[in-house]
Amino acid sequence: MVKHQVPTTLKIGETGFGTGLNFLISAYHWLQITDLKCTLEYTSVERYPLKKSHLQRVYTTFTQQWPQLQTCCAEFLAQYPDNFDGTSRQLQFELFDQKIRLNLLIDDATEGLKQLLPTHKSTIDAWYLDGFAPNRNPEMWQSELFAAVAKLSKPGTTLSTFTAAGHVRRGLIEAGFDMHRAPGLGKKREILFGVRK
Repeated sequence: MVKHQVPTTLKIGETGFGTGLNFLISAYHWLQITDLKCTLEYTSVERYPLKKSHLQRVYTTFTQQWPQLQTCCAEFLAQYPDNFDGTSRQLQFELFDQKIRLNLLIDDATEGLKQLLPTHKSTIDAWYLDGFAPNRNPEMWQSELFAAVAKLSKPGTTLSTFTAAGHVRRGLIEAGFDMHRAPGLGKKREILFGVRK
């Protein structure tokens, strides 16, 4: 496989870590296309992190469906705390000889992103905005979150989300993103993607 020239450090931000599937897929592809001098810094905010035992069950299914993720799942699980009690506000992981750094903030999405502003303003290269859909998690999908995402982004930062809700699209446009609809996957008819102006 041909290795591609990429920035020395690529920074991805995410709301809603969940099972970590976005992270695992990103890590897998990062390892396929980059050389040893490049680092992926992945920062995700998750209010209710899953227990290791739950992740182990989920990852068994993941690796059956996507065998290529097996190494990434194993590397992550090896460092995930056995008895995570929820008292820590942050978990940090150095994976694959420090080629990938994961910073997992345990917090409400908006509050977690606001905590990043002093050190990460205008530094994020790409976003995954996930978490539950707006009708199931309305407190997350608000103008305050969109503003924090915009402040953490630089011109050209990309963004994608499985939701296609009109108020999310309008809120991100108002925050400074050029937003578009795209065909979704499976039962999802449409998704949103955009670029920071």
